[in-house]
Amino acid sequence: MAGYANRTILLDFPELSEDGDKVHVIIRNPKMMPVQDLNPPDFPLQEGETETERDFRQGLVVLARLVVAWHVYDATDLNEDQALLPLPATPELVAKLPVEIQTTMGEAIKAVRNPG
Repeated sequence: MAGYANRTILLDFPELSEDGDKVHVIIRNPKMMPVQDLNPPDFPLQEGETETERDFRQGLVVLARLVVAWHVYDATDLNEDQALLPLPATPELVAKLPVEIQTTMGEAIKAVRNPG
């Protein structure tokens, strides 16, 4: 097999996993991605939207680009048995992840953009 080493990273969330389950996300390694894939799209502000809300929406696009695979649940689902989120990841699906997962994915990008 040819190509770059360490192309993916397993983000494991045992603190979010119930017994017998393994909540995790496998992301593309941001160090191995072209910079344009890590830059958010240039969205105009929507009517009534703040810059912070727009920036968050842009960030969800970038996080969705990272996802290769996952075993995660819809954190907006309040049912006893939460629904698993399907693939492919979309910004709308990434928005349904717990803040812990979104933050961890964002930190992987931040480590590349602002090392050390």
